[in-house]
Amino acid sequence: MSVQEFHYRIGWRARGRYPGHHRAAAGGGGFEFHSHAPLLAVADPRRLDIRASLRDPFGQWVARVHHQRSSVPLYVLADLSASMGFRGRHAKLEVLADLVAAAGYSAARTGDPFGFIGADERVREELLLPATRARGAGAGLARRLRAFAATGASAAGLLEASRYLGRTRALVLLISDFHLPLALVSALRDRLVRHDVVPVVLWDPLEAQGPGTGAGLVRLRDRESGSTRTLLLRASLRARLAENYAEHRRALQRAWQGRGREPLFLDGPFRADALTRYFFGDASARAPA
Repeated sequence: MSVQEFHYRIGWRARGRYPGHHRAAAGGGGFEFHSHAPLLAVADPRRLDIRASLRDPFGQWVARVHHQRSSVPLYVLADLSASMGFRGRHAKLEVLADLVAAAGYSAARTGDPFGFIGADERVREELLLPATRARGAGAGLARRLRAFAATGASAAGLLEASRYLGRTRALVLLISDFHLPLALVSALRDRLVRHDVVPVVLWDPLEAQGPGTGAGLVRLRDRESGSTRTLLLRASLRARLAENYAEHRRALQRAWQGRGREPLFLDGPFRADALTRYFFGDASARAPA
């Protein structure tokens, strides 16, 4: 299967040392004009602006100052707890793997380093990928995720992820089904405040409406606690399930409102154009400055 590509952008100036695609805060050898400055301060005679020098009221030599373009690390921070092992109309780990492969490929095409951090109760160091420019890193990691057995009882290990991200501000795709306590979501949001975080919510239609269409007995199991329960799935219960999911969606939107980007909800197979539309579409893609 071919790897999909999506396009992304940031709303802040990168501070990375390496040249790349994104607008940067530092001056350098780029083509984006920023301002004029005394030639002695710029110390680059190639930037001398004769016309601006002739207009300078103090009669000093003036040079043009340009902003360079820099690279930005792109990380995927993934929930690998047991609920992510759910298989409904689609397998969540398959969707995650497709997204990771696309993120690695898209970062390489943009000229950015790509990294991956996955966690259940702890950071899964066997899947840890520090930011790298190696092509194919995302595809190799995706193969390992497809074979991964998600059995963790929680996703509390996501709170440890910030120490793996480094000091340089990064674009972070936070991928989970967000069947998490809202207190954990808030704590995670605060831990990642240094970075530009995109919450990507993976849901499956069967979670919100149950299997089938008619009434009948169903046996449900909580993947993380292991507890089971038998319910009579009827129209009123389906409506209540749908409303619970709608309320949880609103709660997640409130949790991130004003504190970063709004969540992106995916309820089917991975489609790269959904991410492209998110970054280049409406206000939901706007990043904090």
